[in-house]
Amino acid sequence: MHSTKRAVSILALLALVAGCGGSSGGGRSPTIVAGNVTSASAGTAARSVLRRLWQLAASWWSSQAIAQVPGITVAIAGSNNAGLTDEQGFFRLEGNQFGPVSLLFTGNGANASLPVTLPAGGELDLLNVALSGSDIEVGEERIHFSGPITGIDCQNNLLQVLSGETVAFRVRLQSGTVIVDDNGTPLSCTALFAGRNADVQGTVNSQGDVLALAITVNPTSTTAASVTADGSIVTLECPAGLELSATQGNVQVSLSSSTQIKDTGGQSLQCTQLLLGDAVHVEGTQTGFGIDASEIDRVGPTPTPTPAS
Repeated sequence: MHSTKRAVSILALLALVAGCGGSSGGGRSPTIVAGNVTSASAGTAARSVLRRLWQLAASWWSSQAIAQVPGITVAIAGSNNAGLTDEQGFFRLEGNQFGPVSLLFTGNGANASLPVTLPAGGELDLLNVALSGSDIEVGEERIHFSGPITGIDCQNNLLQVLSGETVAFRVRLQSGTVIVDDNGTPLSCTALFAGRNADVQGTVNSQGDVLALAITVNPTSTTAASVTADGSIVTLECPAGLELSATQGNVQVSLSSSTQIKDTGGQSLQCTQLLLGDAVHVEGTQTGFGIDASEIDRVGPTPTPTPAS
């Protein structure tokens, strides 16, 4: 009974605060919206189905992503915050908008709107956006924000966290959610209490809930740690990322338009020029998703199989 009342209180506060969107910076870091567009067309429902079938067939035959779409306008409705996807299909907007908004995607026959909730001073990443007329599909919606914990219901694995002390997010704890303090000491849900600051990284589901991957309570610094990793490529999801087989296990590596990829001789490469099995050295920053790569160096090409005698 008490847990039900706590859950209702959490939902009530969520509805009250999340409905108060705004555009005032209040001295906080800018909110970032980033991602990539993989396809765009005027499309019909039938064409959308055919496109999805073709994408599934293509992914079966090749681990490389389908060509990206440059020149798509991405805008936050009701504001002058807008930009274009670059030649690799990436986009990035920075501003002081937060709370519930609509993202508008127009160009190449597409004219679609996506409702999202922007964290105040955090980041929302939309991976592999596919556009067909007014239809939009997002492969994954990732989010990173920090703010005070204002509600706790450990029995139902729920937290409420206010990003930038402004926008309420319902955070669902998963079996694999890692909760630590700012010294790296593991914590359980029952060790948390309202008022402590939490840095949250996770994905957003279709109900708008954050499925937490990592939570750091009372972080002393928002600066991401620099890391390196060496290993061989086991999965390619160009242009958004790849997976590396390293000594510490498989590592997810996220790419952006600023990621530099170089061949063994120092020549610049595109993600699609990498091959499964390539030995690479990765430099970047640690996140709850793995490594955000700033540079990837191909150390050696994929070994050529020895012909059978």
